[in-house]
Amino acid sequence: MRIVIFVVLAALALAGGAVAFLPMSMAADMAAKQLPDFRFGEASGSVWDGKLTNVSYGQQTIGDLSVKTDLMALFGGKAAGAVGMTREGLAGQAGISYGIGGGGLDLTDLKLAGDTAMVPGMPPSIARTDGKFTLDVKDVKFANSLCESASGEVWTDALTKVNYKGWVGPELRGPVTCAGGKLQVQASGTAATGEQVLATMNIGQHLDMEMTAEVESAGPGAIEALTSIGFELEGTKLVLRQQLASQ
Repeated sequence: MRIVIFVVLAALALAGGAVAFLPMSMAADMAAKQLPDFRFGEASGSVWDGKLTNVSYGQQTIGDLSVKTDLMALFGGKAAGAVGMTREGLAGQAGISYGIGGGGLDLTDLKLAGDTAMVPGMPPSIARTDGKFTLDVKDVKFANSLCESASGEVWTDALTKVNYKGWVGPELRGPVTCAGGKLQVQASGTAATGEQVLATMNIGQHLDMEMTAEVESAGPGAIEALTSIGFELEGTKLVLRQQLASQ
């Protein structure tokens, strides 16, 4: 998911400014010096109300970012406001709060929705299924770039688009939490033919991502369908693994 990068970049822009009317171009340049993998096309407006276009981080294309600052929060020693992200097939928004003197990053009411093809690291065989996903997170707390706590839910219908010789996968739904300092997204579901699917994605502080999908109780039809899109038999399970580094 792209949730970590667009919020972190926005928070850096806010915190780097400390003054709400700092030009967004200057704030973005400051962020780029701190994060060599961070690139952007154009910057407009100010940290108070500004935009960045064609943002990318490492190998990942992010899209366009918009940032609006909450001026009152500055008097409490925090940079806070709202950030939005848009690109073809993907849109999201979240509230953010970041300690100017160095502190945790908090996200609230984070919402992200779009095509599963836009999820970085998504296996091409699944990305081509024209599936959708939604992410609805109440809050996420980071400290020293590590995920401390999170609560929310993810949903996708990607596997329902796999219709291979009559076998159709289930919708997947599950919680958003933290595990080992990483943001963890889990989604599970059971196919009409009894196959149990569990997909887990872990997102690290450097935007390295690991995705594992496991299927239990697979019948012959499910085995044929799932191996056709990249799953492999490991003992009694069908497993699909995918990794993506930030650079």
